[in-house]
Amino acid sequence: MLKRGVAGLLLIFVLWGGGVLLFDVPDYLLPGPVAVLDRLGFLYANARLMTHIYVTLTEIFWGFLLGLGAGVLCALLFARLPVTERLATPLILLLQTAPKIAIAPLLLLWLGLGPAPKIVLIAIVTFFPVMTGMLSGLRFVNKSYLDLAKVLKLTAWQRFVHIEFPAALPTLFAGATVATTLAMTAAVIGELMGANEGMGYLLSAGQENADTATVIGMVLLLSLTGWLFYEVAEHFRRRTEARFSEV
Repeated sequence: MLKRGVAGLLLIFVLWGGGVLLFDVPDYLLPGPVAVLDRLGFLYANARLMTHIYVTLTEIFWGFLLGLGAGVLCALLFARLPVTERLATPLILLLQTAPKIAIAPLLLLWLGLGPAPKIVLIAIVTFFPVMTGMLSGLRFVNKSYLDLAKVLKLTAWQRFVHIEFPAALPTLFAGATVATTLAMTAAVIGELMGANEGMGYLLSAGQENADTATVIGMVLLLSLTGWLFYEVAEHFRRRTEARFSEV
């Protein structure tokens, strides 16, 4: 799948470059791939591009990890104590339905211009798909397995490790995969709202300077980063499911 994706990406670059040359599109509207790569090389040499990439990746990693942990823990709590789900649902829905571009300025006011508001925003958007995926898996565990656990007198922890968690893995990873793309979007929103580092910051700077090559370059880098996170999530899904299928 990865090889086909790379081949498709190369095809897009070829069509893009050919279209720009064929129709003589001016650079200020749509620079060709060579011009964009040249701009990225300039940013690498003169604008600490790798530092900005590292900042965004770090924000996504910690925000995703925080949202993943909170989603799994809340799903476990809601599955064990349904009353807590009824109490927390209004707040969760308010957070999820509120436009993230409106939440970002509040987080910036409360937490400053550092990485903290971006990490929290990423955790917020990551939490919901992970929580719903995990909760769905826990609720639809095969009843015969739960009856067997009672017969074997398994503890709550043993039941979770050997029955509930493996059963919830497919829906958990489905939610986590969706969350990887949302995490990227949240990181960019946070950096566009206010930051002095990160790929979103460079994107904003390119827009302010009418530098189309920089804007397109950052969009490409952000898209590739989102693809990388998606592939990492898929890798862990395959490894984890293979491991639990052997148990």
